Amino acid sequence: MGKKFLEIFRKYHPEEEIARLLDCAEDLRVDADRENRLARVSLSLPAPVEKELLYRIEKEIAKAYDLNWFKLLPHYPPQTLDDSYIPELLKETEVTGIVARGFFERYSYEFNAEAETLCVDIPVADAGIALMEDARTPQVMEEILYSEFGRKIKVTIRHTDGLGDAYAESLARDLEQLDQAILAAQKRESAGARVSPQPQQEQVDENAPVLKRVPTLSPDEDVKPVIENGLCRIGHTVFDISSASFVIGTPFPLEPTPLAWVQKPQRGLIVFGEVFGFSREATRAGDKFNIQFYITDGNASLECRLYGQTPEAADEICSVVKNGAVLALRGYCKHETRKDRVDPDLTFSFSDVAQIKKIGRSDQAPVKRVELHLHTMMSTLDALIPPDVAVKTAKAWGHPAVAITDHGNVQGYQDAMLASEKLGQKVIYGMEAYFVNDTASALKGVCSGSLDDTAVVFDIETTGLSVQTCKITEIGAVKIRNGAVVDVFDTFVNPECPIPPEITALTSITDQMVADAPKIREALQLFFDFIGDAADAPEKTLLIAHNAEFDTSFIRTAAANCGLPFENPYLDTLPLSRYLNPTLKNHKLDTIATHYNLGDFNHHRASDDANMLAHIYFCMIADLKARDVLTYKHLVQEMTENSDPLKLKSYHQIILVKNKTGLKNLYKLVSYSYLKYFRRHPRIPKTELEQHREGLIIGSACEAGELVQALLDNRPKAEVDAIVDFYDYLEIQPICNNRFLIEEGRVADEEALRDLNRKIVALGEEHGKLVVATCDAHFLNEEDEVYRKVLLAGQKFKDYDKDTHIYFRTTEEMLREFSYLGEEKAYEVVVTNTNLINDMIDSDIRPFPKGTFTPSLEGAEEELKTRCYQKACSMYGDPLPEIVAARLDKELTSIIGHGFAVLYMIAQKLVQYSESQGYLVGSRGSVGSSVVASMAGISEVNPLPPHYWCPQCQYSDFETAKKLDIGSGFDLPDANCPRCGHKLNYDGHDIPFETFLGFYGDKSPDIDLNFSGEVQGRVHKYTEELFGSENVFRAGTIGGLADKTAFGYVNKYLEGKGIMVNRAEVNRMISHCVGVKRSTGQHPGGIVVVPKEYEIYDFCPVQHPADDPNSDIVTTHFTFEYLHDTLLKLDELGHDMPTKYKYLEKFSDTSVLDVPMNDRSIYDLFLSTAPLGVSPEDIDCPLGTLGLPELGTKFVIKMLQESKPQSFSDLLQISGLSHGTDVWTNNAQELIKNGTCTISQVIGTRDSIMLALIKYGVEKSHAFKIMEMVRKGKGLTPEYEAEMKAANVPDWYIWSCKKIKYMFPKAHAAAYDMSAIRLGWYKVHIPIAFYCTMFTVSPEGFDAELVMKGKPAVAAYIRDINQRGNDAAPKEIQSLPTLQLINEAFARGIRFLPVSLEKSTAREYTPENGRIRMPFSALPGLGENAAASIEQARQKEPFFSVEDLQTRAKLTKAIIEILRRNGVLDGLNETDQLTFF
Repeated sequence: MGKKFLEIFRKYHPEEEIARLLDCAEDLRVDADRENRLARVSLSLPAPVEKELLYRIEKEIAKAYDLNWFKLLPHYPPQTLDDSYIPELLKETEVTGIVARGFFERYSYEFNAEAETLCVDIPVADAGIALMEDARTPQVMEEILYSEFGRKIKVTIRHTDGLGDAYAESLARDLEQLDQAILAAQKRESAGARVSPQPQQEQVDENAPVLKRVPTLSPDEDVKPVIENGLCRIGHTVFDISSASFVIGTPFPLEPTPLAWVQKPQRGLIVFGEVFGFSREATRAGDKFNIQFYITDGNASLECRLYGQTPEAADEICSVVKNGAVLALRGYCKHETRKDRVDPDLTFSFSDVAQIKKIGRSDQAPVKRVELHLHTMMSTLDALIPPDVAVKTAKAWGHPAVAITDHGNVQGYQDAMLASEKLGQKVIYGMEAYFVNDTASALKGVCSGSLDDTAVVFDIETTGLSVQTCKITEIGAVKIRNGAVVDVFDTFVNPECPIPPEITALTSITDQMVADAPKIREALQLFFDFIGDAADAPEKTLLIAHNAEFDTSFIRTAAANCGLPFENPYLDTLPLSRYLNPTLKNHKLDTIATHYNLGDFNHHRASDDANMLAHIYFCMIADLKARDVLTYKHLVQEMTENSDPLKLKSYHQIILVKNKTGLKNLYKLVSYSYLKYFRRHPRIPKTELEQHREGLIIGSACEAGELVQALLDNRPKAEVDAIVDFYDYLEIQPICNNRFLIEEGRVADEEALRDLNRKIVALGEEHGKLVVATCDAHFLNEEDEVYRKVLLAGQKFKDYDKDTHIYFRTTEEMLREFSYLGEEKAYEVVVTNTNLINDMIDSDIRPFPKGTFTPSLEGAEEELKTRCYQKACSMYGDPLPEIVAARLDKELTSIIGHGFAVLYMIAQKLVQYSESQGYLVGSRGSVGSSVVASMAGISEVNPLPPHYWCPQCQYSDFETAKKLDIGSGFDLPDANCPRCGHKLNYDGHDIPFETFLGFYGDKSPDIDLNFSGEVQGRVHKYTEELFGSENVFRAGTIGGLADKTAFGYVNKYLEGKGIMVNRAEVNRMISHCVGVKRSTGQHPGGIVVVPKEYEIYDFCPVQHPADDPNSDIVTTHFTFEYLHDTLLKLDELGHDMPTKYKYLEKFSDTSVLDVPMNDRSIYDLFLSTAPLGVSPEDIDCPLGTLGLPELGTKFVIKMLQESKPQSFSDLLQISGLSHGTDVWTNNAQELIKNGTCTISQVIGTRDSIMLALIKYGVEKSHAFKIMEMVRKGKGLTPEYEAEMKAANVPDWYIWSCKKIKYMFPKAHAAAYDMSAIRLGWYKVHIPIAFYCTMFTVSPEGFDAELVMKGKPAVAAYIRDINQRGNDAAPKEIQSLPTLQLINEAFARGIRFLPVSLEKSTAREYTPENGRIRMPFSALPGLGENAAASIEQARQKEPFFSVEDLQTRAKLTKAIIEILRRNGVLDGLNETDQLTFF
């Protein structure tokens, strides 16, 4: 006998009634999908069971086992089916098929058991019946009845007459509208009019290009579905449908329509695809959800939407439909109408869902290759493979390793390393460098004579640029000796082929001119005779040419074809000119001729070019002699020693890291390339590479590498041999990579490309070098090339739409590519040699070391402890109260034990330095959770429980606040010390230490400090003084392609092709481009400190932000989020609050630290405008919080109105709620509105969760873990929810926890609100200081001309901006906070004094007899520089005239006119001259 139901599902503990029911179940069969957490149970029961009870059982079992989906499939005896069961059938139909939902709210039916028929009548139009039939609703009902009772009942759905009620009429209209759209589309289709529905008439740009709407970007691809052996192929995408799991609705045939074919409204549509862009949004009412996503089958995409889903239905859908899910969907598509406009894109609504799989490429070779040349999305705007995907793909294919070789950077290492360690997949760390040969000279070959010796200057004309396919048409030369031309040579050459028209236009050489000329062999012999080399001469005559590689390669190729020797040394005047004339904008022949004042000549004719070049060379000889260079040997030496890598041609080169020494050397090379050798891209000179070559493996790279270029240019064999000898291995690639060389005319055809690879293979054999075949992969799959085309189009490349096929290939694919080498050689270069390279490379290389490397400060631990106890004792007395002593001891033990004392002391020294400069420091983040941070003077937030303390006798009282149930010490009333009578201080916000360093105090601390922007730079310098400038760096950032920019790139690509696609396909293209590296930058305040015993190269390279070679800032090459647990980062952030404190004190002669934090009038600002003495209408704002940090925005003001905070602890809640995600809207807001709880009780900050749960009795470590889960948006596990219920945590609290996505730390909220209270105090009590400070520090949009027109003008301008909304200019919108404060100041009776030449400052708004004197910078158009110049000049002596002002302050006429227009120059003489009357 089989197991009982509850013996199988042991975690499920139902009520007794349900237990008895399930105990009757027989014939149990369980089907489970463990990976997706899906299950269903087939069971036989003696009698039908109500569906609601079954649904309840399903839900409870799913919860008990944390299943995404659970279904009961009951079977009943056939005879038990009768009329009473039909309502249950309809319930199941509504659950199973989405299209059925809502149709059975009103119905009648006729069930004939003998005839086995069921007719269901519903009040809906024919179109609705047709829709249900199209969705197979009758068949769904028949299948349910057969599944449950084993009876074949014929089901018919009919409509009743006289639809009468409004619901039916509305539903009928909707269905008829859909039916009409479908019929209209069918008619257009039958008439051959394949167009999208037309929107309403709109104004269009007649000059705008008309783009053709296409269903897919791959119209030539055959997407007809092919189904066999459980697989379905649609174009290049293969779906596995062999084990499909039907999870929503009813099963349906897995026979899809390709998305590219979905071009009109239709019913009964079945589609396959992968989900992307998924979103679930609550409706305005908040009780239902709209679901939207896109689905793609790899060839086209479709938008999917479901509206008004209940929370339960939405949860069911979301458990299955998520980004990356591969699904089969059945439903219908139509054109939606939004705002009276028909959407041209189709929208798909589904009723049934099955989970299927997508099959990617696999590598079935018995021995796998290793990819040694692969680019990730860190190759700037050029590649699309995420680093972790490259590693995962290699792992899935069974490749021993994969190399990461991005262009000029190693920023892909970060994610590659994490994936490598997670998967156990070896990564070869490398880079494709921009290599420059700074050891090369203008002279090639051997020439030991003097500069005055005999040489031949020559030039040629050709039929084109390719030495492989083009021919010589003219050779011109002059022989020179001792600075003079001694002989001339010129001959046309018959190329034995037509001269292209564009060449004739350039050179004026026609076919007729060369028709009777000597052919190449004869012409060459004549030229060689002119050169006149004797057979026994010790050295060949030196040849001189401009861009000599071009000319000599043609001569060499022609000579080789004719069997003639050509071994002359040659001098290239192009690099020689770069060396001698570095200031020239270019080094073309005519530019150099102009530079040397040599006049005009007939450019692009060989004889004239040769003659001009000879005279240029004479000038160059004179320059060389002036530098004491007299021989060619000396010339080579001089050029090598003084070479400028920034002006040399760069080549691609692969550098692979062999071991840890090599990693550090590569980091040095990368750093030098950005800091010393950056021009257009980071360059690595050969001399630097040779110095740091240890531990590196150097490969010859691609077509842009030195070797391939030498072969294409037909360089001398000795030169090619020298290049080969420099490299550790040689590289060949599929011919598609270099097919563009055919189009450029550099090679003849594909066979020539194969020959190029054969030459490299032969060179490898000759020199004993490994030759490896690589992909130079820039995208993962062949079909991904379109996304790279988008990137190139966005950068305005002309050839962006050419196919390159540079994708990541499997071993079999590469073996096929190189089969022309023969099976044995192909296997060698593809498999054997790539594995040999891999074997040379250590497996324990890590881009940055494990562990934490903190700089040392001698005695930090003891100093921290001493400071904390001294401060604590000065406040609370010695011995300390137990509550203080225990907290201090707990924190110090953890901080010192985990090596964090240095970080605390560094922060303390930085704060102390800033305060010594006159600027207070604000803390942010959760550092305020630490009593040690508070006692050490790092944080202004005291995290102890609320309490009193006496500054006179160190009395303390922690009990009063506890008795009063006060959440913050700032809410305590004023009181005097019972011991000495002195007024007591009040403090403490009850913040647990665990939120900063974790439950066990071992989390790496992140101390963020807000410094005044006026002192931030000095703090950075002070950090360098503490640790040495060579050990302090800015934290680098990497900027990826953003959504909006990617959208622009996609549009540019589509416009270039003259096409448009639907939104879904546009978004698919965007999604593949977003995140591709675009630029680098710097963290706004992040400073990275390297211990003195290490170099930065032990951890990462460095560079300038934004690759700016002129910047004096050096940043880490890696972003700090990856170095967080390795190196110390100090967040020395710039903020305006410390600056505001500085000016508040300056303008009021008070200290912000003396502000009473419990002043009732300040808290009244959050309830009304009364403390300001104005009405809401006066300032167009219901509260008095304008200008207060984080509390003056429209959103927060509305929150304040609804929540009505009464205390500082309430403000903490407000700040937490306003900065969290899904904490206020549809959460706390709803609870407060419903009267469930007050602002004091809702979940406001992350810390309050832990504290509240501990009070309820939840175990402390569990309370901490629940807090961490909730704050990160992970909800609650069933186990934790059960524990909370067991502790009598209210249901509303549990409900609230489940909705939260992100929560703010209480310490951060406290720091914000302390600033708000302080500013609020000045706003209420010393308003002139408040407004002067606000305008001085944050004057955005202040307009003195507008202000001088008075309050009505300011108020009118505010109304105008608000009325225009998004149509207002961004600057106008940004100016609103300033304008609102100006309006408020006017309403409070504060007046503004005009700009004065004698009294105004450059930028400070200064108090003057109860009014505000505006500065020069307040005048629109004047600018800060001009304002500063005026003040600086005035400080030296007063201005005597307008002329004197303009001269000494160096002002333009436009600035003078601004001053004159605003009356600033009134009473000032125009000139210094005296006039007598």
